[in-house]
Amino acid sequence: MIDKNYKAGAQKGSINYNAVITLIATPKGKFPPQAGKIIEALLAAKDNTLTVGEMVGTDGSTESALMKAGLQTTQDGGANDIWTHYRKRLIEEKLITVS
Repeated sequence: MIDKNYKAGAQKGSINYNAVITLIATPKGKFPPQAGKIIEALLAAKDNTLTVGEMVGTDGSTESALMKAGLQTTQDGGANDIWTHYRKRLIEEKLITVS
């Protein structure tokens, strides 16, 4: 039987640029500066919410919210690499939700 509505799951490492990031708390105490730039970008956004595409820039441009927040990185992937690195920690520490 063929299910015409079948959709493959997300590939490991693939990014859903339409996923919505919502800030739910700010960190307390010592916190990595680059992760802090994610928080700053969300604080500057309307309703403290951005899509992943808005956060990292879907084309890797400097127009990403992270770059506008002053992110400095030597990573080749720029904002995308920083987001990928800190995403899980920010969720686990209940600072953001991604839906």
